[in-house]
Amino acid sequence: MSKRKKSTIINGCIIALLALALVFLTEQVLQPGYWVKAAIKAAAFIGAIVIYTFHSGKKFLDVINLHKPKKIGILILCILVFFVGIGVLFFLLRNQIDLSSIKESLMTKERLTKKNCLFVFVYIICVNSFLEEAFFRGFLARMIPNKWVGAIISALLFSVYHIGIVGTWFNVFIFALCIIGLALVGLFLQWLSGKFKTIAASWMVHASANVAINVIGALLIFEVLS
Repeated sequence: MSKRKKSTIINGCIIALLALALVFLTEQVLQPGYWVKAAIKAAAFIGAIVIYTFHSGKKFLDVINLHKPKKIGILILCILVFFVGIGVLFFLLRNQIDLSSIKESLMTKERLTKKNCLFVFVYIICVNSFLEEAFFRGFLARMIPNKWVGAIISALLFSVYHIGIVGTWFNVFIFALCIIGLALVGLFLQWLSGKFKTIAASWMVHASANVAINVIGALLIFEVLS
């Protein structure tokens, strides 16, 4: 490996960690309103990728690996399985989940209301899922030469990144299970993006998962679930 390529990888990792640190600081310390937080996250993730493209000389779409997926039929099956799986898992474990804590977090920390939740949920499904796939599965995982090392590091950081979001929703056992599950989900999404040779595949599955999660969130806000 040339010194220039090694330097590009090291600098890319530093940029990625700084972006994650900024997002984590915003989530845990600054705790601004949802849209300010979303703007900072978008600027951090996209900014990191753009800086890396200038440093590496690669094109933005090539860095994040965004292309039209093939074998749509298999992908749709994955989406359905993932969507249904989350719903089934939630209702199996709902007695172990602090539903009131989730509702409190959504309505106070995230400042969601019955009036604005639809707009926020659409953003989470369409835009937020893309940002995370572009950053974790596109930029971060593919930047590391060894694809298995890249996939594992990306999955672990993806899991840790979500600690601040779900940390108060579950008891200790379910929380630990959730973190392990998120890492496995990260690996699965990485496998999907590699299988279809584009993050469009993992993005679509990620978005479907967010649909399922947001339906549960909406039911909590509108007090359908107790």
